[in-house]
Amino acid sequence: MLPRSGGDYNYLRRAYGPATAFAAGWLQLLAIYPGSLASMAVAAATFQLPALLGEQWSEPVTWLGVAVSRPHLHATLIIVGLTALNHIGVRVSGRVQVLVTSVPIVVLTVTAVWVLAGGPAHAVPLPDLAWEGSAGWPGFEALALAYLPIYFAYSGWNTAIYVAGEIRAPARNLPRALAGGTALVTALYLLLCAGFVAVFGLPGLAGVGEAGTAAAMKLFGGEARRVVAALLLLAMLGSLNATVMAGSRIGYAMALQRDYPVVGGRLHPRFGTPVVALWGQAALAIGLLATGSGLDRLIEYTSTAMLVTGTLAVFAVVLLRRRAPGLPRPFRTWWFPWSPLIYVSSSCAVLGLALVSRRGSDPSIYLAVVWFALAFALHRLIRRWR
Repeated sequence: MLPRSGGDYNYLRRAYGPATAFAAGWLQLLAIYPGSLASMAVAAATFQLPALLGEQWSEPVTWLGVAVSRPHLHATLIIVGLTALNHIGVRVSGRVQVLVTSVPIVVLTVTAVWVLAGGPAHAVPLPDLAWEGSAGWPGFEALALAYLPIYFAYSGWNTAIYVAGEIRAPARNLPRALAGGTALVTALYLLLCAGFVAVFGLPGLAGVGEAGTAAAMKLFGGEARRVVAALLLLAMLGSLNATVMAGSRIGYAMALQRDYPVVGGRLHPRFGTPVVALWGQAALAIGLLATGSGLDRLIEYTSTAMLVTGTLAVFAVVLLRRRAPGLPRPFRTWWFPWSPLIYVSSSCAVLGLALVSRRGSDPSIYLAVVWFALAFALHRLIRRWR
């Protein structure tokens, strides 16, 4: 209905007004996309690079007399390299995206099917997936915290909307990308997890660490571990590349509305890419890495911000259906209004429980909410001064 580059920001501005769009846009700029880049780059540098190149790649290095985390240093280089790739054009980065996504998917899927078909002698029978190792179910607060990394894993489902203004026939291709991509990722997760359970058993899976390379080593030996590490690294680079591409379009869209420095709306004269927004996003991600935050804290910080903006964006479907009933709707939401209302209710419950569970301990979850509140208040003050 609104095929413009910039994604949620456009919908929130139309549904809630400029203050909410401004706050959500800056939350995406300060937390969601830099946090996603920092989290995935650190994960790749912590798990895949040492498995591929040797454990010395996880040891600290000394720079100017200061011990520097090697994974954080390598994560910085990954972010800079992918930003440079997107600098030279969406067509080039799009071709790279297809390659680094499709190759790992094909190989890992074939391997998982082979494992489930009884191929390796190392596999154990699939267990009954009953709750094990606990006298009862965890509390709601623990479930809410467990939900955050899962939400993070699926968070790219809506990435296509951020380049909607650059997609051919968006009325047809955007719904296909969103629904088809989410269904495919869900099927792949289920298939790979079933393969891991078949190899390790459910109790054993909890203690193996990074499951992909551990499964390869158990099934095929040490050399296969490097091959799988390379495939997983390619897959993670694909996610990082898509995040760089999508996140930069938010700053660009906000700059056109003067909610971001005007220079952010500048396009490269040759490549047509939002270069200022691209490199500004990279600088923020590198700034998060410079804080030395670990992977768990980065994911919780990012996922909490995603819950805030995602909940607002989904509820915008309900608001726009009432406030703009005459707009052309090439795609109509199934089971409306129950599907968006269920999403919004569950997300609000998880957000509230996560905030309660982290009271007095980890401030990263609260920081995402604070950024939103401060940006909203700042916009109201600026409007009043004008």
